[in-house]
Amino acid sequence: MVVGLFLLSACAQKEISSGPVPQAPVSPPEEAVSPPPSPPVAGERPSGVKGPPAFSEESLEAAARKARELPPEERLRLYGRSTPPLKAIFFDFDDYRIRPDMIPRLEEDARFLLQHPEYRVELQGNCDERGDRDYNLALGEKRALEVKKYLENLGVSPERLSTVSFGEERPLAPGHNEAAWALNRRVDLVILKNP
Repeated sequence: MVVGLFLLSACAQKEISSGPVPQAPVSPPEEAVSPPPSPPVAGERPSGVKGPPAFSEESLEAAARKARELPPEERLRLYGRSTPPLKAIFFDFDDYRIRPDMIPRLEEDARFLLQHPEYRVELQGNCDERGDRDYNLALGEKRALEVKKYLENLGVSPERLSTVSFGEERPLAPGHNEAAWALNRRVDLVILKNP
């Protein structure tokens, strides 16, 4: 028994060589996948609306006064029947998609609305006189909904935006030519009075 203990103690003092430590198999590197962008949170500035606003802090009265000082044709091309400083969004014939040249306007409108969460806005869809009444009412609604969706994507709360279509019933320009029709194909952004 003494010999057994002697052998056992000798084995315990001896270092055991284990050789190289095995490593986990190496798999080929995967491509980095970026997570999808998170939707904007109401009240925060979304990534699509960059920098400080393109306008200074001004009251609605001052913005309306500045708009009235513009030549009538320029005022109509900028604002339509929108509440200044919000600008009208114009459309191509028989189309409700946002034109590329209207995107900066929508971004400016969104900046104003994000800085002034107290305002609710009615998006009023309009059409030129071509097409029948029902078709133009539907097209005006599609235009208003497209502007609403774009503003929501820029961070404006949907609860602050309502839509209505006037179709061809409220022409901005009374003529029967392309210049008049182009002014009549629009969405006006009208600030609603608080109840």
